[in-house]
Amino acid sequence: MTIDVVGINGAQSFSPNPDTLPAGTLVVWHNIDSITHHVVFNDGSVDTGNLVAGATSQPMSINNGGPYHCSIHPVMVGTIVATAAATTQGSGR
Repeated sequence: MTIDVVGINGAQSFSPNPDTLPAGTLVVWHNIDSITHHVVFNDGSVDTGNLVAGATSQPMSINNGGPYHCSIHPVMVGTIVATAAATTQGSGR
């Protein structure tokens, strides 16, 4: 799953935003803007490091969604909602 860093535009700074995905999904942030950004979850559980123009973060497993922002431009905000991972139950036969 890729989330694009679009630019400094509040809740429209990331696309898609908000995003809902199953817990454990690997996510990367791709900076399509012309300046550096640094995505962090508000609880500190995700940190992309600086993403220069055109850069893509390392894949990160998102287990507990939540709000995130750009630490360089705090008005840039996003949210990921992590749903329970799908489970399969056998028939017991």
